[in-house]
Amino acid sequence: MPIDRISHLVAPTPGETPARRRSFYRTFVHFLCSNLGLVIVVIAYSVGGAFLFILLEQYIELQKCQQGSLTENVSISNISESMFNYVTISDEQTSVIYDQIESYLQNFTNDVYERRTDFRYTGQDCETKSGWSFPSALLFAITVITSIGYGHITPVSWEGQITCICYALIGIPIFLLCLANISSILGDMFRFMYSTFLHCMCCCCRVYMRNRRRKRRMRDGKSSNQHAMDYVGKTSIDPNWPEATQQQTDGERLSDDEYDMDHDDDDDMEDVWTRMESRVPILVVILIIIGYVFLGALVVNQFEGWSMRESVYFCYITLSTIGFGDYVPGITSSGTEGLRFLAVCLYIIVGLAVLAMCFDLIKESIVDKFEWIAHKVGIVNEEEDLIDNERTRYTNFQYAQQNTPEKIDSPPPAYDETAADGWYKNVKDKNEPSRKKGNNTYDKH
Repeated sequence: MPIDRISHLVAPTPGETPARRRSFYRTFVHFLCSNLGLVIVVIAYSVGGAFLFILLEQYIELQKCQQGSLTENVSISNISESMFNYVTISDEQTSVIYDQIESYLQNFTNDVYERRTDFRYTGQDCETKSGWSFPSALLFAITVITSIGYGHITPVSWEGQITCICYALIGIPIFLLCLANISSILGDMFRFMYSTFLHCMCCCCRVYMRNRRRKRRMRDGKSSNQHAMDYVGKTSIDPNWPEATQQQTDGERLSDDEYDMDHDDDDDMEDVWTRMESRVPILVVILIIIGYVFLGALVVNQFEGWSMRESVYFCYITLSTIGFGDYVPGITSSGTEGLRFLAVCLYIIVGLAVLAMCFDLIKESIVDKFEWIAHKVGIVNEEEDLIDNERTRYTNFQYAQQNTPEKIDSPPPAYDETAADGWYKNVKDKNEPSRKKGNNTYDKH
C-alpha cells in the first residue's frame, strides 16, 4: 500500500514540544552532574572567567600604566631640571649641595613607590607587557576557584571586584564537587592497582610456602624411612614393578591432617592479605604526596631557575592552598611565559585531586585502625557478627527441636548464655542436606 508522504510531513503537536524539551534539559543536567561533565564545566568556567577578567581589567590596566608612565616622565624631568639649576646657580658649600641632591633623590624614590601603589606601574612597557594576558588571567581564575590566591594580579575596578566575588561564590563549590569526584575515581584506581600488586605478591608467597612445605615433608619422609620400610613394616617393592608407581603416588598424596594444615595456613595468609588489600597504608600515601611535590619541584626548577629549596617551598605552599604569592611562576619575561602559566595551572588541578585522594585514603586507614582497636579491646562488637551468631543459635535450636518447616516460625525460649543447663548446651550443628527437587520439604513448603 503506498504511503501518503504529504500526510506524514506535519508539524509536531504543541503537547510534544515541552516534553521533549524537558527530556533534553534532564539529560543535559544529568550529563553536567557526571564526572566528565563536571570536569568540562570547571575547564569552561575557568577559561570563561579568564576572558571575562581580561575584558574588565585589561583596558583599565592599560590606562593606569600610561598614567604611571606619564607621571614618571614628568617626575624625571622635574628632578633633572631642579638638580641642574641648583648645582649651576648655587654657590653654597659642597656639603650643603650634597644634602640638597639627596633630598631630591629621596622625593623621587617616594614618587616611584606612589606610582607603584596607585597605578601599579613598575617601569614596564605598557603596549607589549600586560599582567592580564590569557595565561596569567587563567592562572588568576584557577587560584580564585581553588582558594589559593597568589595575589600576583588583582582586579582594581569596582566591576572586576564585584565580578570576582560572584565568580568565587559560584566557582568554589563547583570545583570542590569536581575535586571530590575526581579524588574518588583516583582513589578507586589506586586501590585497584595496590590490591593487584598485593595479590600478585600473595600468589608468589603462597607458591613459595607450598613448595617449601612439600620439600620439608619429603625431607622428613626420607629421614624417617632410611631402611626403605613402608608404614606397615614391609620392604619396598622393586622399582621396575607396576605396583611401584602406585606406591609412589600413594606416598606423595597428603594425609588429611597435612591437607588441613595446608588449608588452614592458606586461609590465614588469605585473611592477612585481604586485610592489607582493604586499606592503603599511611606510609604509602605520604610517599605519594612527597613524590608529587618533588616532581613539581623538579619541573619548576627547570622552568623558573629557582633553587630546589625554593621550588619545593612553592609546590607545597601551592598544593596546601596557602598561596603566599611570594613565588609566582611566569613573572619573569621569556618566550615560554605562557607555557609556564599553563603548566602550573595543570599542576595545581591535578595536584589538588591527588592530595584530596591521599587525604581520603589516610582517613579510611585511620578509621579502620580505630575500629580494629575498638573491636579487639571489646569496646564495640561488629553488628554483622552479632546477627550471624544469633541466627545460627536460633537455627540450631529449631533443627534440634523440630523437623517440620511449619514449626520453624515459632520463637525459641529466652536465651541465657550464663545458665549452666541452657537449651543451647545440647544443640549440635546441623549438616545441610543437598536440596534436590522433589526430595526437600522446603520445596513442598
